[in-house]
Amino acid sequence: MYKFIIKVLGFGALVGISMLAVFSMADGTTDALYHKFTTPRQQALILGTSRAAQGIQPRILDSILDRFDVYNYAFTIPSSPYGEIYLQSIKRKLDTTTVDGLFVLEVNPWTFSEVRHPKTHEPLITETNNFIHNTTHVTQDPNLQYLIRSYKEKYINILKNKNRKGAYQTFFVEDDGWLRVTIESDMISTELRTKNKLETYRDRLEKYQGPSEYRLLWLENTIAYLQDFGKVYIVRLPVIEGMLAIENELYPDFNQDMERIALSYNIPYLDFTTLHEKYKYTDGNHLDITSGSAFTRDLGIQLNLYEEAP
Repeated sequence: MYKFIIKVLGFGALVGISMLAVFSMADGTTDALYHKFTTPRQQALILGTSRAAQGIQPRILDSILDRFDVYNYAFTIPSSPYGEIYLQSIKRKLDTTTVDGLFVLEVNPWTFSEVRHPKTHEPLITETNNFIHNTTHVTQDPNLQYLIRSYKEKYINILKNKNRKGAYQTFFVEDDGWLRVTIESDMISTELRTKNKLETYRDRLEKYQGPSEYRLLWLENTIAYLQDFGKVYIVRLPVIEGMLAIENELYPDFNQDMERIALSYNIPYLDFTTLHEKYKYTDGNHLDITSGSAFTRDLGIQLNLYEEAP
């Protein structure tokens, strides 16, 4: 029995060491999220959904604003709408010693529209028990909490994804949090993705029930919290005309509500949807890498005007 126990313990130790070795290889190639939870606390944050995660490139903002600290802490529509859970994660990621921070809050109608349970029709907090909710340690490398509780793939894929870096249909989270998406850019692929995306979002109209007072309140709570550490900006990214039409159907008064909140906190609301024809998209919803660079420059120029204002 003693020898058996020794063998079991030895095997368990071997498995544990092997897992730790694999976990230590996790990085920006692991998935579209992990690396954001392995970097230090930050003084300047980009917040919001995948539109911001892919479309706003921190290094370009840094160059225009003469900063070195802009970090992209944006995720997805269902996982990082403005709410208590996202704000708690933001608080964990923020370096609270900063006094001249920069905070770009990306907004869109989907994150401020109420989602209800299909049977009970009760409002849903979609981010409950997701990776943001479950990852309370957001600066650990390797982040065992995320890998054990929230990583959805087989662990062998941590190694496989490293070897696929830069291949088509791959994600890579840069050290500044920007999500680089490598995807086919030919016209046929783009048109097909755009058609499917528009169909998906039109179907989503059935799940959303108009403006959410909860989301609007927590946007205000987020603004109020961040204003203690620097300047806050509300930004709406461009999308194609077809997507914009769906969003106007979902939430006709969205811009008015954003302008009202911005005015009440004496901060700018920058709406770039009127310039949607200036940029190109991977699917009508996300800017491609080249247009993301161009948009970030345009955003930086606008922010610089406010940053230089007395």
